Amino acid sequence: MSRRLHAVPSLRAVRPPRGARAFTLIELLVVIAIIAVLASLLLPALAKAKAKAAQTKCLNHQRQLGLCWLMYADDHEDALPPNETDLGGGRAANNATARTWVRGNAFTDTNTVNLEQGVLFPYHRSTAIYKCPADRSTVRDQGRRPRVRSVAMSMYMNSVLDPADVMHRQMWQKLGGIVRPGPAQAFVFIDEHEHSIENARFAAPQAADWTWIDFPAVRHGDAFTLSFADGHAEAWRLRSAQSRRIGRLPPWIQFQTVPRGDPDLARIHGAVKERELLR
Repeated sequence: MSRRLHAVPSLRAVRPPRGARAFTLIELLVVIAIIAVLASLLLPALAKAKAKAAQTKCLNHQRQLGLCWLMYADDHEDALPPNETDLGGGRAANNATARTWVRGNAFTDTNTVNLEQGVLFPYHRSTAIYKCPADRSTVRDQGRRPRVRSVAMSMYMNSVLDPADVMHRQMWQKLGGIVRPGPAQAFVFIDEHEHSIENARFAAPQAADWTWIDFPAVRHGDAFTLSFADGHAEAWRLRSAQSRRIGRLPPWIQFQTVPRGDPDLARIHGAVKERELLR
């Protein structure tokens, strides 16, 4: 039986038919350039969407902490969670005491033990709500271990527990006593700047003082989140160039003076307890 041998096609046979046209190098470069332009237009929008998602998550954390705070007051005959701080002198020594809403020091704590031992933890057993998702700071600023907390509580929310202390009357001790401003205007938790946070409280001056003691975070495009005594949460954007400048300073950024009438500090003034006349 004869076998038919199939001829191997020559190179000429596999060449593209006459008239077919391939991309030139110039055309490929034009396509690449168009793709690059489209990417440059899309990337800022994607970054903005990512930042907005982080802010939304941060606001949700504030609401969750606010609910824990309200439930504690409901369980303790309207008494607010303690917010006591031991000012030991220096950032690493200014610690929240054992009788406060969260223990320890956000600058030095290497784990979540002090969060779990705070009086609010039983109401929401997640340590994630104590930290802004956009916070990239590390323990002692050493770049090794992420910090576990980025929020602090207003000093006017029961931070002086001793009735004999002259500052005691300037703090709120009961949920029902929060007036001037009312619960919808009095802030409880605030996302604090990574170059300012240490103990559990956020020290905020009253209207006669135009010096930031602690400073709010600027992780959401010069904006920070905070929750209020009625349970809602908001995001506030820094308005003045002076405040935005402070937000970019290296650590430590406490005790920063701003011009009288600064809109950002004035807004904080309106969200803390008005000073009572001491007798």
